[in-house]
Amino acid sequence: MTIVRNLMKIFVPIIIVAGFFFIMSNFKHTQTLSSTEEKRIEEYASLMQQAKAKEEDKTQILSLSSVAALGKGSAGEEVKTVQKSLGLNPDGYFGLETEQAVKEFQVKNGYTADGVVGPQTWDALVNASKDTAASTSNSL
Repeated sequence: MTIVRNLMKIFVPIIIVAGFFFIMSNFKHTQTLSSTEEKRIEEYASLMQQAKAKEEDKTQILSLSSVAALGKGSAGEEVKTVQKSLGLNPDGYFGLETEQAVKEFQVKNGYTADGVVGPQTWDALVNASKDTAASTSNSL
């Protein structure tokens, strides 16, 4: 009986310590993400946010398609929407940079490059926004 007690005094603390380290190592492993996993989660969240922003821009462009033509000197939220869809800094003023970007967009889409955002250019902007949103969501 004393041999069993002596063995228990020796092995029980060893078993307890070993068990503690086993549990802690498994707990730490399940609670920690690698830096690669964290980066992927952040990238996914960023892509989802970009896709949501593109979808909001598309909705805004669709709702503004009934607006009269916009050209050099125009200002307001409609101009900001056009600038966003063309990848410009949206300052809300239709100046030389916006006019040039509209002309390039019109040439790219086979329209007369007059620099004015009329019904045909609106439609092309809406379709370009749909294509961009679809390619963004497909890449997710």
